[in-house]
Amino acid sequence: MFSIVIPCRLYNSKLAQTLDKLQLQTYQNFETIVILDFEDSNLVSTSKVKYIFSGIKTPGEKRNIGIKSANGDYIAFLDDDAYPSEKWLENSKIILDSNPEYIGVCGPSITPPDSSFLEQIGGYIYESFMTSGPTRYRHLQQRPRVVNDYPSVNLIIRKECIDEIGGFDTKYWPGEDTKLCLDLTKKYGKRIFYSPILVVFHYRRSVFHPHLIQLSRYASHRGFFAKEFPETSLKFSYFIPSMFVIYLAFLPLLFLNLKNSSYLLFPLLAYFFALVFESIQIYLKSGSLAKSILATIGIFFSNVTYGIFFLKGLLSKPSLVLREVDILNEKYIKG
Repeated sequence: MFSIVIPCRLYNSKLAQTLDKLQLQTYQNFETIVILDFEDSNLVSTSKVKYIFSGIKTPGEKRNIGIKSANGDYIAFLDDDAYPSEKWLENSKIILDSNPEYIGVCGPSITPPDSSFLEQIGGYIYESFMTSGPTRYRHLQQRPRVVNDYPSVNLIIRKECIDEIGGFDTKYWPGEDTKLCLDLTKKYGKRIFYSPILVVFHYRRSVFHPHLIQLSRYASHRGFFAKEFPETSLKFSYFIPSMFVIYLAFLPLLFLNLKNSSYLLFPLLAYFFALVFESIQIYLKSGSLAKSILATIGIFFSNVTYGIFFLKGLLSKPSLVLREVDILNEKYIKG
C-alpha cells in the first residue's frame, strides 16, 4: 500500500485537481494524506483522502505528521501543485518489488500541458541545460539512473527507511528533501532509483518575479548546504552561476585597466552563443518565437539570480520564511 503525503498551506484549485487525478491511478491500493494549516468544515476525510489540520508549520513538519499517520508500506510525496501520470503508482510498485535494494524511486516533474503561457516559460527555463545543468533530468524524461538527492515533488520512499532515520529535518525549507535524501543515503547507500516513466506533472511559477523568488530560495539553501552538507551539495556545477556573476561584476573594471584585454570577452561570447543555441532549441520545441525570446531572457536572469543567492547562502544561513498566502482568494503570493 502507498501513502501519498501532500503538505499544503490551504485548500486550492490545484490541490483539488491533484486529488481528482489521483483517482485515475491504475493501481488503487493507496491513501492520500493532506496536511493543511487550518480546519475547514467543508473538507471531510474519507477512506481514500484524510485531511489533517496542523496549524502553520514547515513543509518538513507537515510531511512528518503525514508519515506518522500513514498506513502504507511506501510514502509517496507530492506537492499540492503537482499530479501524477496514471501509472505512477503501478510502475513504482513494479520497480520497488523487483529491486529490494532500492530504498525508493523518483521520476521527472514535467510542465503540465494546460499550463498558462508564463508558466510554460518557467518550464522551458528549468528544462534548459544552462539553468539546470546535470540535474536537467528532474524536469525532462531522460535515461534511468541511481541518485542521492531528489526533490520531494516526485519521490517515493519505503516507510521503514524513513521511520528509521526519524523523517525530515524540520529546520530547513527548502532543502528539507535534500537533507532527507542525504540522511537516507548515508544510512542505506546510494539506492534511490530515477525512472523516466514515473512522471509527475508539476506547475511552474510564472515568469519573471514568482519564478525568480522561488529560484532565489533554492539557490540560498544550496549555497548553505554546499558548506554544511558537502556530501551531496559541494558540486562544481552549483558554483558556475556564481562564477559567472563574479565575472560580470569585475569585467568592466578589468577591461578598462588591462592592456590587450579583449580576450576577457571570450567567456561572455561563449555564454551568448550558448544562449542563442538554447533559444533555437526552445523555438523548435515550442514553435513560438515569443516563448523562445522570453525563456532566453529568463535563463539569463535565472543564472544571475542563482549566482547571487548561492553566494549569499555560502556566506550566511538562510532564514526560514514560509510562503505567504491569500486566504480569501485561496492562492499563494509571489513565489
